[in-house]
Amino acid sequence: MESETISAPQKQFITFTLGAERYAVDIGKVKEVILPISTYPVPGMPAQVRGVINLRGEIVPILEISAALGTLENEAGSDSKSRRIIIIDGEEGGVGFEVDRVIEVAKIAESRIKSEIGNVNINREVLDGIVQEENGIILCINPERIIGSFVDIAEINKADTVV
Repeated sequence: MESETISAPQKQFITFTLGAERYAVDIGKVKEVILPISTYPVPGMPAQVRGVINLRGEIVPILEISAALGTLENEAGSDSKSRRIIIIDGEEGGVGFEVDRVIEVAKIAESRIKSEIGNVNINREVLDGIVQEENGIILCINPERIIGSFVDIAEINKADTVV
C-alpha cells in the first residue's frame, strides 16, 4: 500500500472537525489558519454570516458553514481552546470558516477521493468527494461552492467598506 501511495498523484488537505464529522479542504485554497478572534456583526448580512473580523487590516467575513454542510454545530461539548478559523483565499478576498478543531495537513492519493458518493444524505453541491478510512470518512469540501451557496462575497465586501 505504501508504494501505491508514493507513486499515485497526491493532494494536500487541511483536515478538520465540525460537530462529529471530519472534513478536508485543499491546502491550495487556504490562506492561513488562525485562533478565533472577536467577530463584529454587520447589519443586513445573511444569517449564515456570523460577522466580520479585522485580520491585519483586511475585513474578513466569518461564515457559519455547518448549515451548508448539513452538520449540527458541536454544542456544549465543544472545546473552545481547540477552535480555529480557516481563512480561505477567495477571488473576492478572504473568507473565514470557524471549525471545532484542525487535525492535520494530510496527503491523500487522488485515487482515494471518490466523487461518486451513493445515497449519502449530504449536500453534494459543496463536496469534491469522500475519502474512506479505517475509522470513518473524510468529506472533501469545495470552499468556493460553500461560499457561493449562501452568500455573495462581493456584497459583503461592499457592506464592509461602509462600516
